[in-house]
Amino acid sequence: METRLCRIVAVASVLGIALAPVSGQQTPLTPEELLEDTARGARLNRAGGFVPLPSVDPATSVDWPRHNFDIANSRHAPLDQIDSSNVGSLAVRWLYHGGSGRATPVVANGVMYLTTPDAVVALDAATGRPVWRNARAAGTRGAAYAEGTVYTATDTRVMALDARTGEFVDGFGEDGVSNVLTEVLRERYPELDEPTSWGYRYNMAPQYHDGILIVGTALSESHIPGGIVLALDARSGALLWQFVTIPQGPGDEGWEIAGDTWVGGVRHGGGVWGTPAIDPETDTLHLTVASPSPDQDGSARKGINLFTNAFVTLDLRTGRIVWYYQQIHHDIWDYDAGQQPTLFDVDVGGRTVRATVAGNKNGLLYILNRETGEPLNPIVETPVPTDTETPGEEVWPTQPIPHTAAGRPMTPLARQFPTENLYPQFGAYPKLPFYTPPTLDGALHAPREGVHYGVNSFHPGTGLVYVAGRDFPIFMTAIPVGNTLRPGRSAPPAGGCRPRRRSGTCRPTTRRPVSWRGGPRSTAGRRRAPCRPPATWCSPPSAGARSSRSTPRPASCCGSSTRARTSAPRRSRIRSTACSTSRCPRATSCWRSRCSTAEEEPRRVRPQPSPLVH
Repeated sequence: METRLCRIVAVASVLGIALAPVSGQQTPLTPEELLEDTARGARLNRAGGFVPLPSVDPATSVDWPRHNFDIANSRHAPLDQIDSSNVGSLAVRWLYHGGSGRATPVVANGVMYLTTPDAVVALDAATGRPVWRNARAAGTRGAAYAEGTVYTATDTRVMALDARTGEFVDGFGEDGVSNVLTEVLRERYPELDEPTSWGYRYNMAPQYHDGILIVGTALSESHIPGGIVLALDARSGALLWQFVTIPQGPGDEGWEIAGDTWVGGVRHGGGVWGTPAIDPETDTLHLTVASPSPDQDGSARKGINLFTNAFVTLDLRTGRIVWYYQQIHHDIWDYDAGQQPTLFDVDVGGRTVRATVAGNKNGLLYILNRETGEPLNPIVETPVPTDTETPGEEVWPTQPIPHTAAGRPMTPLARQFPTENLYPQFGAYPKLPFYTPPTLDGALHAPREGVHYGVNSFHPGTGLVYVAGRDFPIFMTAIPVGNTLRPGRSAPPAGGCRPRRRSGTCRPTTRRPVSWRGGPRSTAGRRRAPCRPPATWCSPPSAGARSSRSTPRPASCCGSSTRARTSAPRRSRIRSTACSTSRCPRATSCWRSRCSTAEEEPRRVRPQPSPLVH
């Protein structure tokens, strides 16, 4: 029953759906009534029609003021109106279309605050009617409410809005917008004109406690030189301190710890995706740091690569490191530690232990003492495969595997070998065991996103942590790039096919999540189908070959419509360096990441079924 309830809550969070149990006093809307109600609300919104701020009884109203309910990231509200006896009768009461945003709403004093990529909206939480809308503001993942202010973060800006009116708060930054990230990056890198050109941006909902606002930057996949965690004064928007997740030099906090864990010249990645947790009793900030870059080639970053794929706990007031614990050493699978920590207290041997927990894309859950960083149950350094085809790669020989209190390896929350629920056409692809290094020819790995962003919840009544795991295999290829990447560019720069040195066939240049149709993108943000088996991959370019518009496309070009599955939105021609004349010399252009002639470009490919059976 808990699983069913979690799915309902997830739907409500993403789509802005209000659910209520059916009762004699609350008749659910029929589909026709819901459609008309939604259309009427949209007309009022376009016309600028807003309703007054609702009036609620604080004694009976419960707020959800932070992205994860509270600063412990518990995602547990002490409510009992919905339980196992009536969850099956939930029905839609209202619906608000929030656009394409992936944000969890926050609720305070009867008002629901929703962020979208192009606006911040306040809704009457009981009716879904808009109270105000600020089209000059925006947010990613969600907002934080505190002291009558709504805080959001998007691209490189942090914004503060008056919760009653939606207007920007005077005195916070410049006209309600703090550009501290831009100022910090320009001081660190004078040659950088625009932070987003290097891939720096906020991709998390802010956290707030006691006048301090916390935000962190992604994206590891853009080869940023370390993610940056910023503490701002919540009143003025001024910088209090900064922490770089991959120390770049002696001036960065943690350099004496992490400096020697990067050998080869590359110190990149380490974005922060999840909203951190805060322990007010110890004044500590608990966060997780994502993967290093390049994703599948660690030849230019030998070592364990701290503080990527790790818990990092900081002093809330100073930003100094209290402790750290790495989940993945020298990650070459893009196993982001992207899930935010959840703080809770648990009884261990008759004593109360203050704990923290977070999952990883590898499908494992890591539970630590949040005061010391020591594992509550054994986490055993376990030998893993080290044979690799990537030139210069040095795979770390062990990985930390969580065990139970009885000393047995924990049951993973997702399958660790891609053998089940695959469609027959994917049966010919190689399948590799857990923690096997990626190969140059490509193979199926599992899991891909076993435990990912924002799924934990802790119930103090049951003492249980609720976490969602999913089977999500991926077709993964090692692409040797060494230290050739520059900030703002992921590896490879585009999809398509790349000639092999010996066989004359092509290998794919990107990863492909082999998941449900229309499913989420891989973390790298590219949706590409895996190439055909080697016998049908496209031929390599011959010396001096040039493109000709009169030459037909090779019949065996990589990504042919007979095999390619495309779940991305339909687009016009997409040009790509990986499908240029140097890659497919007989093609005139790259269309949908495959070689094509001018005559073929208008043709659309029907999406093919995913390899994962529903």
